[in-house]
Amino acid sequence: MARIIRFLVLALAVVAFVSLRLNAVGPQFWTTSTFSDFSKGEFKDLSLSRDGFLSLSPKFDSVFDTDQALIWSAVYDSKTKSLFVGTGHDGKVFKIDDQGTSSLFFDAAELDVLAMALDAQQTLFVATSPDGKIYKVGSDGKAAVFFDPEEKFIWDMAFDSKGTLYAATGSKGKIYKIDKGGKGEPLYESRQTNIMCLLIDANDQVIAGSEPDGYVYRIAPDGKAFVLYDSEMREIHGLRRDSEGNIFAIALQGTGAVPFPEPKSAPVETASSDSVSVTVSVSAVGDKRPSDDIPAVKAASPRSARSGNKSVVLKILKDGRVEKLWESDSETIYGLHLHGNGKILFSTGTKGRIYSLDGDRKVSLLIEATEEQTTRLIPAGQDVIACTSNLAKVYRLGERYSARGNFDSDVKDTQSVSAWGTLDWRASVPEGTAIKLYTRTGNTKVPDNTWSDWSKAYTRADGETIQSPKARYIQYRVVMTTNGDKTPLLQQVRIPFLPQNLAPEVKSISILPPGVAYQRLPGVSPQRSQTSMVEQAAAEASGASDAIQQTAVTIPPRRVYQKGAQSFSWEAEDPNGDDLLYAIHFRGESEVEWKVLKKDLDEKFLTVESDSLPDGKYFIKVVATDSPSNPRLLARLGELVSPVFLIDNTPPTVQAIKPTVQGNEAIIRFKATDTVSALRKAELSVDGGDWEVVFSVDGIVDSKEEEFDAKAGGLATGEHTLALRVYDSTGNVGIGKAVFKIK
Repeated sequence: MARIIRFLVLALAVVAFVSLRLNAVGPQFWTTSTFSDFSKGEFKDLSLSRDGFLSLSPKFDSVFDTDQALIWSAVYDSKTKSLFVGTGHDGKVFKIDDQGTSSLFFDAAELDVLAMALDAQQTLFVATSPDGKIYKVGSDGKAAVFFDPEEKFIWDMAFDSKGTLYAATGSKGKIYKIDKGGKGEPLYESRQTNIMCLLIDANDQVIAGSEPDGYVYRIAPDGKAFVLYDSEMREIHGLRRDSEGNIFAIALQGTGAVPFPEPKSAPVETASSDSVSVTVSVSAVGDKRPSDDIPAVKAASPRSARSGNKSVVLKILKDGRVEKLWESDSETIYGLHLHGNGKILFSTGTKGRIYSLDGDRKVSLLIEATEEQTTRLIPAGQDVIACTSNLAKVYRLGERYSARGNFDSDVKDTQSVSAWGTLDWRASVPEGTAIKLYTRTGNTKVPDNTWSDWSKAYTRADGETIQSPKARYIQYRVVMTTNGDKTPLLQQVRIPFLPQNLAPEVKSISILPPGVAYQRLPGVSPQRSQTSMVEQAAAEASGASDAIQQTAVTIPPRRVYQKGAQSFSWEAEDPNGDDLLYAIHFRGESEVEWKVLKKDLDEKFLTVESDSLPDGKYFIKVVATDSPSNPRLLARLGELVSPVFLIDNTPPTVQAIKPTVQGNEAIIRFKATDTVSALRKAELSVDGGDWEVVFSVDGIVDSKEEEFDAKAGGLATGEHTLALRVYDSTGNVGIGKAVFKIK
């Protein structure tokens, strides 16, 4: 019984496929159902699971707008439940308390607050750049210089269990060890350009990440260093440690970018081997500018020249093994947070996205910010704080679902003006939640004010006729809502469309030399599709294919010599991918009407016997039709006329004029003529001997009538034969001879 059911399903699929091919141009389906499909769109308060399910995202509430360009650093004071954020390029530190009240806490003389740290008493330490210092800032916001390393950049700071402060610096790649009194000295000189990030492990060893060689170091309190891992990338950008002692790292390739914009340019995206690989485009800068005499930071590593924006999340286990948890060739990771329950959150510079990575290494898109980069993820009690740049804002990522979320798909290009079918989708919609879809269409690649307005809401998942006007491009919007703690799940959206049938195009025609014939390879028959009807129908029925695609199989015929053959070939294509048939017409140069030479060809070549046409000049016309893929009344034609070509089946005539004999030498003049084509070559043979090239009297064999003086000397007494063989431009051969005696 199961076999019978499978056979019936397969038969129905074939019937459906044949029906489509016989009765329509071919409806196509734009299906969005995977992570890759959905991730091309724009998200607002929606999440996307690795399995390709859209849902409402956790609440992403705006906490504070710094009115600055960048947030470089952030720390959470668990004692006062306050968040501190360090910005650029005005060197400001803002404080946001647990009530959401914000204030300017500290304003440094330097441009940027690249790092901050809290000691065991939750006292704030602020590191500034360039040519910066480490400040100790009291609870009242008053600051004093705690340590001046006399380095260009201070990238990160961390305290060990004894209250010793460590500072990662550039441009000489040093790590400083600073005691509670503010007295510091180099702990380790890495020979790298920058030490970008630090953390302290359970044994008070320093874990550090470098640039431009992308090393992860472990450095003992006495300064002895060991490379835990060489990422073979340019930069280790962030480090975290879990309760089991495993280390998580962000590794970046990138091309490098100075963290300070040029004085007169915004936005800025500088790239050189002079500094670190993080690129942050700045859309606004403050009044403070780096001085023009800041020396460049040089990096000599060959990794600096590598291109691309590859980034990787790494896990370095306690036993030294390293696992790649996630990697991308297009997104740059900025922030990393170990969220608990085996989940990792990381943020990127592509649309400010925050991803969630579970223990099975499945990545879900958690939220998409409205800013360009989400640069920091900071645990703050039960919440996670997200800091963004361009512009610099602070958000709180909550546990409850957003009440409403939108998704705007990417724009689908149907390649021609199309009619729309019935939109349907597959979803799970718990009570208290809802999903609505909208569509709009237009004829410009990027939606603008010439596009149609968004349609009325579609609410029936089993299908509603699309109301948007016919056009080349279409986009849809998903709106999800909830009034409680549940979220709908959207699994698939499908939009059928019927493209306008466009005419095929014959792009070129080639005329082969006379005598060259096309011959199909033995056992090879015309075939337009590598996919069977059953496979195509089954793919379409299952939604695995957006359209019934037919792939042309082109196996060129071989060329062989065949006397009297005249061959033609052509190139043609159909914008809709339809199958084509060809008709070949001809007419003489002085004629008006076309005559059919061959029709219903499914190959792109034709060989005919040239003697089927009288001598003369001709044109051929190739007419392509897409009738195999379209109803008769909707089929379109395309055509092209060839350059003029010559049919010449008549050989030249060669006539010998009375020979002149002098002694043992003979001179014979021949006259050769051709009524159709020019002569090209002449050869002479004496008494059946080898043929030798002979020139015409005027020196060049190039016209329809030529004369030749054939000479033969040193001849013996008796009768002799002198033959002249002449070729015309189409390969026809004429022979004349003269018989004479030497006395």
